[in-house]
Amino acid sequence: MRLRSIGAAILGSLMLADSAFALSCMRPDLVKTLEEAKASEKLYYILVGKFVPLKPPAKTDFNGGYAPPEDQFKPKPPVITQSYFQGYSLAQDPRRDSHLTRFPVDIETSCVGPWCSGVPSGEREIIAFVEARDGQPSLLKISPCPYWTFGAEPEQVQKLRQCLDKTCESEQPDW
Repeated sequence: MRLRSIGAAILGSLMLADSAFALSCMRPDLVKTLEEAKASEKLYYILVGKFVPLKPPAKTDFNGGYAPPEDQFKPKPPVITQSYFQGYSLAQDPRRDSHLTRFPVDIETSCVGPWCSGVPSGEREIIAFVEARDGQPSLLKISPCPYWTFGAEPEQVQKLRQCLDKTCESEQPDW
């Protein structure tokens, strides 16, 4: 009986540790993400608009973005959802934006412990940093702590336009 109590205590500690991890997701910073994309060896498109899955995202065993308790610590491979993008690729001058219709984008969602990401809703416009790939659709990676997507408020779009050709400092404090 004592062994069960110890096992339950260990399992409870692991679950609490995972819960604490969930709290460590910091709000992503648009300017830091832009600067990281500009410094990367990879090419990123900055897209503003909506993603529409070609078919409904693959069903998983996850319930509302959480894995069942017995599966939450098992590694899960990323899931690719084929989609298309409708909107525009951002340029410094709005007259130079490239308007896109049915632009193919693969969306990669993933899990960390019991927390899983999902495909963006096709109902809401977002800003997305999408990785260009040779001979394949571009790739949008979305983790449980999203870093490459933001709300498409006009102020955010304007801030990006101002920072495309120069280095900008984040207005958010470093934690």
